[in-house]
Order: sequence, then structure tokens, then C-alpha cells
Amino acid sequence: MPEPEPSLDRRLADAIERLGNGLRSLSQHSARTQGLSPLQQQAVLSLARQPAARREVNALAAAFDVTTPTMSDAVSALERKELLTRSPGSDGRRRLLTLTDRGHEVAAELADWDEQLVRSLAARPEADRATTLHTLLRVIADLQATGAISVARVCTTCRFFGPDTHPDPRAPHHCHLLRQPLALTDLRTDCPEHEQATA
Repeated sequence: MPEPEPSLDRRLADAIERLGNGLRSLSQHSARTQGLSPLQQQAVLSLARQPAARREVNALAAAFDVTTPTMSDAVSALERKELLTRSPGSDGRRRLLTLTDRGHEVAAELADWDEQLVRSLAARPEADRATTLHTLLRVIADLQATGAISVARVCTTCRFFGPDTHPDPRAPHHCHLLRQPLALTDLRTDCPEHEQATA
């Protein structure tokens, strides 16, 4: 007797897992071209675009769901490779991480590490991409609520996010900070104005 077909939810989870495996492979390949580990690559790319308040070991560890000692080891390796420097923060205790000129060059060279995925997504209809983004951000919010993801600065976890406020299915949500409807295509995955919603 044939095995029953897995549920739609199980097949979606399997598809996302396969995407994760593919992204891990792309990350390992691009990091290797610069003599870095995937975590070191993530740190370099993050430091190239994050505001100063988030350029610290603890913030990076939380963003990538690793322990502080693990991230500290990655940062020390990047310091030895002269890709970043540490300097005292505004309170004199925390250490602010800053990319060196060479670090910025490496970040620029690594910026397109996931271009294969981006190109594949770009070939899909915009409505499909918008719906997929919307669905994934809601799943991320659910996973953060249960503690599976520690940091998610996405619209769906923000206190300014008003879900399902407007009748237009293309822009059903509202941003109370911007005071305007949010199109599905405008949902953010790393918002600089993000403020965590209370449970």
C-alpha cells in the first residue's frame, strides 16, 4: 500500500528546509572565497549595514541565534584578519565593532552571495512573491513568539504594525509609525525603526 502523501504544511516545511540547505551551501562557498566561515561572513555583511547601536558582539549573537562566546570567537578571528576593529562604546564598557577599509572591501565582494536565489525569485510573478513574503513574515513572527527565533525585526513583530486594517488585499496592513497602509510588497525584513511588540 503506498505511503500517504505528506500534508501541505509538511511539504512546505520540507521545501523551506531544502531552501535553507541550498542557502547554506551558497554561504559556505562564498565565505570560502574570502577565507571566512559562514558565521564570519554573516558578521561582516551585518556590520556593513547595521547602525552603530547594533554593531556589538551581543547584538550580532542575538541576530544570528548563536551564543555570545561563539560570536566573540568569530569576531576575534575577523580582528586577526584585520577586517574589523573594536573600540569603546559610548558607555566605555561595551565594545563597538567597526569594519576596516579591507573589511568594507570584503563586504562589497560578498554582497551578492545569494544572487542565485534572488534571480530565481525575481523570475516569479510579483503577486506570488508578495504573498510568499507576507506568509513567511507571519511564520517568523509565530516562531519568535514561541522563542524559536530570538530576534526578528520584521513588520509582523513590530508594535507599529496594524494587521488586516484595510480592505485592499494588496495593502491590507497599516504602519502606525509611517501612518500609511502597507502593501505586501513593502513589508520589511529588517526595519531600522522596528520596536518589538509586547506579547
